Amino acid sequence: MDLRFLPGLPLSLSYPLLFGVLLVAGMLGGEVARQLRLPRIVGYVIVGFAIAPAASAMNIGSLLDEARIFVDIGLGLVLFDLGRRMDLAWLKRDWTLAASGVAESLLAFGLVFAALSWLGVAPLMAGIAAAIAMATSPAVVLLIAQDTRAEGQVTERALTLVALNSLLASVVVTMLTASVHYEARLDLDTAVLHPLYLFAGSLALGGAMARLASLLGRQVERNPELHFTLVAGLVLAAVGLAQMGKLSVILALLAFGMFARDDRNRHHLVNVDLGPASRLFYIVLFVITGASLPLSSFEAAGWTAFAFIGARAAGKFLGVVAIAPIGGMKWRQAIALGAALLPMSSLALLLLHDVARLYPEFGQQLTAVVIAGVIVMELVGPVATQWGFRFAGESAPAPDALAATRPPAGKPAEPTKS
Repeated sequence: MDLRFLPGLPLSLSYPLLFGVLLVAGMLGGEVARQLRLPRIVGYVIVGFAIAPAASAMNIGSLLDEARIFVDIGLGLVLFDLGRRMDLAWLKRDWTLAASGVAESLLAFGLVFAALSWLGVAPLMAGIAAAIAMATSPAVVLLIAQDTRAEGQVTERALTLVALNSLLASVVVTMLTASVHYEARLDLDTAVLHPLYLFAGSLALGGAMARLASLLGRQVERNPELHFTLVAGLVLAAVGLAQMGKLSVILALLAFGMFARDDRNRHHLVNVDLGPASRLFYIVLFVITGASLPLSSFEAAGWTAFAFIGARAAGKFLGVVAIAPIGGMKWRQAIALGAALLPMSSLALLLLHDVARLYPEFGQQLTAVVIAGVIVMELVGPVATQWGFRFAGESAPAPDALAATRPPAGKPAEPTKS
C-alpha cells in the first residue's frame, strides 16, 4: 500500500502551530498571574522561561529564533502606537515634561556608566550598556496602562517619557556604533556614514510611511475597520522595509507614529485602536522574549548585573523627582512616575541585538550584563508600573474588587449618611 500521502516522521513544527502554542500558553500564563493579582505580562514571561528548556530538549531552538519575526511585528505595533501618542505640542507647552525625560535618561546613563566603569568594564562597553539602560519598555507600560485602564497625568506622562527615552536611547546607541566601528579598526568613512545612514534612513522611512498612510487614507472610506487594516498593514510593511534596509526598526516605527500623529490636523486617517488585535502579537512578544533570556547570564555577569539594575533605577527616580517641584507635580505622583519607568524588555534586547549583529565578539562581552538586567526587570518592572499607576490613583479597580463593593442580588444598597 502506498502511504506517501501521509506526513513523514518525525513531524515538523510549523510557524502557525508555533504561534498558536505560544499564544495560548502565554494567555493561560497571563490569566494565572492575574488571579495572583500580578500583571499578565509576568505570566507571559514566566511561560517563556518554562518553554526555553522544552524547546532545547525538542531541538526547536532554531525555529524559535527564526520566529522572532513575531517579536519584531509586536514591537513595531507598540512603537508606532507610542509614537502616535507622543504629544509634541504638550512638550512645547510644558518644558518640564521634556526636562524630566532628558533628566531621567541622562541620569540613568551617567549612573550606569559610572557603576560599570568602577567595576572595571571597558568604557565603550559601559557606554553602550548605559545607553541601552536609558530605554523603558514601551510594550510593558502600554499594556499595563491598558489592563489597569489607567488614566491621568502620571499615565500620560509615563507614555510620553517612554517614547522620549526610547528615542534618546536609540539615537545614542546609533551614535556609539561609530566608536564600535573605530575600535574594530574600520575606516573613518564607515564609522561616520553607518550611524548617519541608520539615523537619517530610519527617519526618512518613518516619514515616507506616514505620508503614504495619509495619501491612502484619502482614497478609502472613513471607516475605523478599513483604516485599522490600512495602518496595521503599513506598520508591518515598515518593519519589513527597515529590516530589508538594515535600518533601525525602533527609530523608523517611532518616526512613523510621530509623523502620523500630525495627520490629525488634516483628518485623513481615523484614529484607530490597535490594542485588541495587537495583543495577539504582544503576548507572543513577551513569551519569546522570556524564552530567549538565558538564566545563566547571572552567573556570567555576577554583581555587575545588580550594579547595572540599581544604578539605572536610581537614575530614573532621581531624574523625575528632581524636576517634579518645578513642574508642579506632587511627590506621590513623582514616585509613581519613577516606578512606571522601570521596566526593561524587548526594546533593550533589540538595541543589544543591533550591536551584537555588527560585531558578535563585542556583543558577547556586553550581553550578559544587559540580559541579566532585563531578566530582573521583565519580572519586577511590570509589578512596579502597575503599583505606580495604582499609587497615583489612576488605575481602575479590579473587576473582583468592584464586585465586592456591590450589594448582593435582591438586597438594596445601604443608604449613605449625610
